[in-house]
Amino acid sequence: MSTLTEPSPLPSRHAVRTLIEGLVGRDVELKDGDPVATRATNLSAVYVTDTMQVSVVIVIDIELAARLGGALGMLPRGGVDDAIEEGDLSGLLRDNTYEVLNVLAAVFNVENAPHVRLYDLYGPGGAVPSDVVALSQTLGSRMDLELSVAGYGAGRLSIITR
Repeated sequence: MSTLTEPSPLPSRHAVRTLIEGLVGRDVELKDGDPVATRATNLSAVYVTDTMQVSVVIVIDIELAARLGGALGMLPRGGVDDAIEEGDLSGLLRDNTYEVLNVLAAVFNVENAPHVRLYDLYGPGGAVPSDVVALSQTLGSRMDLELSVAGYGAGRLSIITR
């Protein structure tokens, strides 16, 4: 997998919020947030072009990952909060988070931009490839957000494009 890529544009905040709201069936509030670091407790989603070049990285904290996964699966809030407290994003929560991040590829697939798809999801607890970590620390083309999912709570994500 190569990190040299055609540029993918940052999506609008409206596109991100609208897509997530439609997918999980709940209101989502969105505001600027602090960057999410690539670390053992967070997840890193890697999106590639049709030529297998890394184009987008999304780093999502375990709180938002669990909340989105819980909302998609209509799981009880208490179970989602327990998973966050235990730092355990496994089974259905992880599968649902993967699906949200997979569908989120649609906000990057716009006219005059390379087609991208979700390639892999790293974490929590596993090693993240060094090229993905380096891209996630890019200061240029990025969007750092805090999202709050109605009935589930808040968490943060960072979208970084090349």
